[in-house]
Amino acid sequence: MSVDSSVDSLAVAGSGAPAAGAGRSASDRRPLTELRTLIRSGAAGDVEQLRRVLGQLADPLDVEAAGTLLRTGRAAAQLRAGLTATRIAVLGSATLDPLPALLTAAAAADGIAAEIRTAGFDQWRLEIAAGAPGLADLRPRITALVLDDSAVLAGLTDPVDVDEIAASCAAFPAELASWVTACQQSLGGLTVLCTVPLHPLRRHRLISYAARARLDAAWSRMNAAIADLAAERPGTVVLAASDLAERAGTTFADDRMRHVAAHAYAPGYLLAYARELARVAAADLGLTAKCLVLDLDETLWGGVVGDVGPDGVHVGGGYPGSAHTELQALARDLATQGVLLTLASKNDEQVAVEALTGHPEMLLRPDSFVASRINWEPKPENLRTIADQLDIGLDTLVFVDDNPAERDLMRRFAPQVSTVDLPAEPAGYARRLAARGDFAVLSLTDEDRGRGAMYRATARRRELVRASGSLDDYLAGLQSRLTIGPLEPHNADRISQLFARTNQFNLTGVRYGAAEIADRAAATATVADGRPPAGTAFFGARLTDRFGDNGLISALALTRRTDGAWSIDNLVLSCRVFGRDVEGAIVGLILRSALAHRATAVYGSYRRTDRNARFAGFYPRLGFQLTDPSGPVVYRHDLATPTELPGWIEITNDEEPFDVR
Repeated sequence: MSVDSSVDSLAVAGSGAPAAGAGRSASDRRPLTELRTLIRSGAAGDVEQLRRVLGQLADPLDVEAAGTLLRTGRAAAQLRAGLTATRIAVLGSATLDPLPALLTAAAAADGIAAEIRTAGFDQWRLEIAAGAPGLADLRPRITALVLDDSAVLAGLTDPVDVDEIAASCAAFPAELASWVTACQQSLGGLTVLCTVPLHPLRRHRLISYAARARLDAAWSRMNAAIADLAAERPGTVVLAASDLAERAGTTFADDRMRHVAAHAYAPGYLLAYARELARVAAADLGLTAKCLVLDLDETLWGGVVGDVGPDGVHVGGGYPGSAHTELQALARDLATQGVLLTLASKNDEQVAVEALTGHPEMLLRPDSFVASRINWEPKPENLRTIADQLDIGLDTLVFVDDNPAERDLMRRFAPQVSTVDLPAEPAGYARRLAARGDFAVLSLTDEDRGRGAMYRATARRRELVRASGSLDDYLAGLQSRLTIGPLEPHNADRISQLFARTNQFNLTGVRYGAAEIADRAAATATVADGRPPAGTAFFGARLTDRFGDNGLISALALTRRTDGAWSIDNLVLSCRVFGRDVEGAIVGLILRSALAHRATAVYGSYRRTDRNARFAGFYPRLGFQLTDPSGPVVYRHDLATPTELPGWIEITNDEEPFDVR
């Protein structure tokens, strides 16, 4: 999730490049002092404190200074111990010296300890062409490429020949596509590109308006073709330079820095880039927020419904009703993409629901929300109840409330929640929320789009629990059907998403990225060509019941060991189906499949994380034995005991659905 920073303030602060510390008050420097105190006390790895401190920094030079502090040995060690780790390689065509520090701070604000390495100045082509000798041992999860227009135009023989410029623009996306292929072969992982801004000096050297128009058209076509690479190339993300410039309020370095230090981009633009790249890293690691919690009075609508009545609130029509409708439309659109909508409002529930139900201009209705807490209790407690009800973490909630006092209360008593600082005017509510990017994901799956319906079905299942006489009656009444399938193009995104986003039932904490899954699966496929087995077989499990389709709810990675045994390298299960022993059924099917394929045993590993402790006894419960009490936690099942499958679940395909070559 993104640090709560002001886009507007960033735009002002990033427009120039003052000397570090110049013109700033003691209060401006206070967050950096507090950060030093955190580091000295050994608390730099505390996500909530880091988010609070870093969220106060808007000036790019301050953020760079914070990132520099966090990259030192002592602070870096604290980040590695407390935050989720990732590795990022950065290449570019201009000076990017501030970027590692900016990216360190931006990633830390999102709960990520980023190990960052850069290639040398303008070494982006040579480094990859040579097989990435300076970056390969980093094994980056993300390789980011930041180019300026010199990468496209440096080879021109005549800088005012528009035909030659257009030809260079037309050829550049193909060169970039070849570079991406070579980069992914050398480094693997996710590749992050960005469209290329055109410096005004390049454009203004043409004196003909007709020539400038041709240049603009050629440049736009080139950037459109670069953006298309995201759809054409698996494992590729393309950021929009225009979006970064809009957030930063600036793009290019001032003329002096351009001449003295070969800086292409302004500090504010690089900070906007760092924050966007940190969002990509968060999405890659499954740290994206899941749930939007909305206040009602003066937030979702104008006015206090308890005072003006359900028909008197402002929504729809002219301002300010139009601004509240804009926020509702944004929330509705987020919900259609899988974000869970919930309510936390201090109100009389009956009156509030009456407004949601009966007001003719209301876009969101009571059934738009998967959970609500409309009462007079403190909101931090209400959000804890919502998180418990949905079985998700507090750190996946984003809280939107017009009242600064409620926001302050949330930060004090539920600092894990991402709290949005709304502007004073409701006209800016929707833009401020949208610009944060809390819910950004690498790609959408069918399960994402149907998540709201799934959670509503979950509520109906809870009703069945209350009506059932016993757990067995409840499970039998669900009429569950389980389908196992291997990795295929249609389920690949969801399988990688499950590995990335599952925290509780994630038995080893290993998060296979989409590119790594593709590489490992391809290595397994080479066995058919007579090469040694070196890969991993990936599978997904889908569960349906009488209330609907739960979607793909589990993913697992299997390998065959050299001794003929199978190894469950990792198994993850969505929290939506906890308490139904689906995990026991899946492992039971693995054991039956292993026996059918004459495997000698099945091994399973468990590595404790800060979220999966409740499943430490999972393998022993299913008859696995610990192999070595003094070593890594690895269990073994000797396949001697017949495996019984739960009677309440129907297996829709073969009862030995797993195979690993």
